[in-house]
Amino acid sequence: MLGQGHAGLPDTASSRLFAKSIAANDSQYVKSLMKAGLTPFGQTASPEFGFKNITDSQLYGDTRNVWNRDYYSGGSSGGAASSVASGMFAIAGASDGGGSIRIPASFSGLIGLKMTRGRMPQGPSGFRGWQGASISGALTVSVRDTAAFVAQMQTVQEAAPYQAKLLDLTALTNLTELSKRLKIAFSLASPIDEIELSQDAKNAVLKAVKFLEGQGHEVTEIAFPLNARSLIQSYYAMNAAETVAMLEPWERANGRQLTANDIELLSYALLEAGRKAPVSRYINALDEWDAAAAVFEEKVFEQYDLFLTPTTAKTAPKIGEELMSAEIRGKMKHISEFDFPEQVAIIEAAFERSLAYTPYNFISNLTGQPALSLPVYVSQENNLPLGVQLWGRKNSEITLLSLALEFENHGQFVLPEYYR
Repeated sequence: MLGQGHAGLPDTASSRLFAKSIAANDSQYVKSLMKAGLTPFGQTASPEFGFKNITDSQLYGDTRNVWNRDYYSGGSSGGAASSVASGMFAIAGASDGGGSIRIPASFSGLIGLKMTRGRMPQGPSGFRGWQGASISGALTVSVRDTAAFVAQMQTVQEAAPYQAKLLDLTALTNLTELSKRLKIAFSLASPIDEIELSQDAKNAVLKAVKFLEGQGHEVTEIAFPLNARSLIQSYYAMNAAETVAMLEPWERANGRQLTANDIELLSYALLEAGRKAPVSRYINALDEWDAAAAVFEEKVFEQYDLFLTPTTAKTAPKIGEELMSAEIRGKMKHISEFDFPEQVAIIEAAFERSLAYTPYNFISNLTGQPALSLPVYVSQENNLPLGVQLWGRKNSEITLLSLALEFENHGQFVLPEYYR
């Protein structure tokens, strides 16, 4: 997985450019896993550099969905999802820079938690992954295992720029259902006006709402608290700048600039846009993220304990589905000829069909709050799962997991065939 290198194993970032790269050292993540008593067994596939919500790298090929091999398992932690959903492992390392834990959890019928920013710092080299948007975690089929993972992996590193207080270890290791009833908001609205939710996504939320009301929780429908179109544009601008920072060392070492023949087209487009990204655009993006976090606090968490939405707007896309038009691909090949605003518009268009599947997930990466995907629904149309997502204020993981335990204990989960 990305950013989770283990000494002696391939460290390719699922890119042809690094196909022969071998990790020289254990990452902080792997060191923490081994300290907790786990044994890393191998590595799983992702899209190149983790830029997509499906796993289809040119290096490793398509990663297929255990529920139906004609569909993707999700991304970027698609290989991790398939390894757990198939029963190969009960837990797999994953990373999440824009939904890359929760998207495959939704598409593959798993549990996926994105923790509070700063809960599990990966310093010193990984302190600022995508300026705090990118975190590491795991995919599981058990709330108990997810809670145990958090208990073992949470840490405080004083040098880290993002800090989160340690959660109660006893509460995590002896997780129980909530003793009090919660006020929970839910929304059936899309966070991006131009994107519509499938009926499956709405049905998944309504199923969860019915269960929560039956458990005595107070559940209220609200409008989605913000329009995330501007946020997604800031996210793409950040991706572009971070791609330059990631790949410039290779260019310096090899004495030339990368071309579209060296890396996949989307990566190339982000790289070229990053070369022209104004510093002010990057700083303004970070300010937008902070403002979005304040909106959630004011419009949601001042009144409600948790917020419920679909995890994804649709079930998984089919293998080979055209998620970028030929016209956009043509522009991406010549993206260096455009100025930065035009480049961002091209990249936004390149992602638009993919974003229609996953309009929610990147938001909590930018706000820094935890979000938990639960496997509660299977589509009658195609027999594929679709998760619901519980959002909490920062440091609310125990509340999220305790509520998830209610779902699990009362038979609400729809797990892959191996676990039934």
